[in-house]
Amino acid sequence: YKMIDTLTNLPRFKKITNTLNFLGTGYKTIGNYEIGPWYNWVSGNSWEGTRFRFDLGTAYGFSRKYYLHGYLAYGTTDRRFKGKAEIYDFISRRNPRNYIHVSYKNDIDNGQNYFDEIGTDNIFALAVRKNRVPVKFMNIEETKAEYFNEWRSGLSALITLDNRNFTPLKNLPDKFYFSNTTGAALNNAEVSLKLRYAYLERFLDNGFFRSSLGSDLPIVEMKLSKGLKHIFGSSYDYTKLHAGISDYIKLAPYGSLYYNFYGGKVFGTIPYMLLEVPPGNEIYYYDKYAFNLMNRYEFITDRYAGFNIEHNIGNGIFSYFAATRKLKWRQFWNAKGLVGGISTDNEKLNFVGNYPYTNLSNRIYLEVGTGVDNIFKLLRLDFVWRVLPAHLPTQSIKSFGIFGSFRIGF
Repeated sequence: YKMIDTLTNLPRFKKITNTLNFLGTGYKTIGNYEIGPWYNWVSGNSWEGTRFRFDLGTAYGFSRKYYLHGYLAYGTTDRRFKGKAEIYDFISRRNPRNYIHVSYKNDIDNGQNYFDEIGTDNIFALAVRKNRVPVKFMNIEETKAEYFNEWRSGLSALITLDNRNFTPLKNLPDKFYFSNTTGAALNNAEVSLKLRYAYLERFLDNGFFRSSLGSDLPIVEMKLSKGLKHIFGSSYDYTKLHAGISDYIKLAPYGSLYYNFYGGKVFGTIPYMLLEVPPGNEIYYYDKYAFNLMNRYEFITDRYAGFNIEHNIGNGIFSYFAATRKLKWRQFWNAKGLVGGISTDNEKLNFVGNYPYTNLSNRIYLEVGTGVDNIFKLLRLDFVWRVLPAHLPTQSIKSFGIFGSFRIGF
């Protein structure tokens, strides 16, 4: 204990760990505040031009109960300021957790709508964007309030009330097509309840926030959302149901298996951005939770079911070669599928103007892949094939792609 205490207090050791933490997480603590992530400081796209962004948040020294964060961004081409401000009130920061979160955001939709996605507001997206894929731009003004409560049994509940005003900017159907409503066009208010059951889930705690290390048992999620017509000028009344189950299974000596099965249904006639938009990926940075050979907004659905499976084999075939055995490369395979469709009413409302999406029409979308992991304990290379549907809709969509990503391995 004395040796470890001496090591962690050495100035050189502190400098190395702080540098690695800054490079890995993107954040740096300066006194009572933190800045970052550094990879969002400078980026660019065809709508904003060169985009500059600066984030500022509070650290432990400021308060251990409240976390404040905000950012300001500016584009040299559109010459507009964008930003976000939010506050967390941690009623209980220890496990089980309990907090209130309030935020306001007015910014371009950068595609960061689900876990682990690399959006356009990122320096890595500048060099690895797919060719000939039209970039979709939409401005979203959102006011949101959340209440999260967790119980020792592993059950947690997240209640959310939000109001969003959508303004399509480029390569998406304009607000004009949705103006025949009783409220403001593309203005939506929604209340939702998300239940999650993860018995004996483990976490890596980083003070205010934490990362899940999974559970030995499956994790079940269910979400119910309701559109609030006439509230905050909202135009839409609908109900959404979503459910999913996921798990990591150890298959010694054959590695481990991750799976996620999910499905849902939308009841009501609503604009495309409020329907289920399957997560596509328009850059060559691999995303575990997206369809990497599908473009964003390629499909829209109001009923869907899908799966995501990845089997990490371990050394696999690399154990038969001295060089790759010494390098400790790892092998894996994965498959992602989706089946869905859209009702006649939603198709009539949304398939107008210059729309980029299509109806999956109860067909199966399927992509499979394999690759090499743990290259220099940092890099991962994915080879992905789009198997179904059999015919590619445009030249910008490919049946095969090579993707890279970063992940620290041990």
